[in-house]
Amino acid sequence: MFKKALTILISSLFIGNIVAWFSGAAPIDFKKVAYSQSETEQLNFLKAELQQDQSDTELMLQLGQLYSYHNEIEQADDLLGTAFQEDPDNMLVKAAYFSNEGKMAGAMFDPAMGIYKLYRLRHAMSQVDEAAVQASSDFNVRLVRLLTFSFVGEISGHFDRVFEDEEWFNTLIDEDPKALPAEIRQLVYLALANAYRIKGLGEDSTELNIASDYYQKAKNLADCPSTMQDACEQLSKLVVTLGEA
Repeated sequence: MFKKALTILISSLFIGNIVAWFSGAAPIDFKKVAYSQSETEQLNFLKAELQQDQSDTELMLQLGQLYSYHNEIEQADDLLGTAFQEDPDNMLVKAAYFSNEGKMAGAMFDPAMGIYKLYRLRHAMSQVDEAAVQASSDFNVRLVRLLTFSFVGEISGHFDRVFEDEEWFNTLIDEDPKALPAEIRQLVYLALANAYRIKGLGEDSTELNIASDYYQKAKNLADCPSTMQDACEQLSKLVVTLGEA
């Protein structure tokens, strides 16, 4: 029962705390995110379980996602890469692996002045998109895509998919608001708020107002997650600016 609960929880963790990209050779610094007490317990539990069964790709997926969630991307790459090799037809494994691969691309030093980094990122994002297309009814796979593309933004090459996922998730929530935990609905709303903030950077007030509305929905559900503080700060400033306009 405990393991099943962890599976549901961790498969819902977002990979989308990629809040900034820039061109050039310099690597992006994905700062490590501290583990809470409950997350430390999850980490230790999963490591112990994997020690007992080192061929369990589900455990590799869960532990790899947890590492990636906390920006320990090398450890995540090892586990998710192995899981993908063992189970390449599992679309959640594929989406999780290539979402983390996007971070690996950003974190690399690129002597080609960012050209290879961008190629590597675009390839990874295309694989995330392909996984979501092949598993279009899978909640977890689409959540990985939404949370990845909404923060990577236009440079992903697939930013328009965010707004397809917006319609899909909003339909799901409208049909049964209690079907998704509040924490997951909050992540969806924060992702969409950030996407509309990006879309409205040319000072399109319509897009920025939509971003503000989604942010208010997210705030009404819970405090901002610790891993989303930068995004929440930007969105909070946006709300203040719109209020002063």
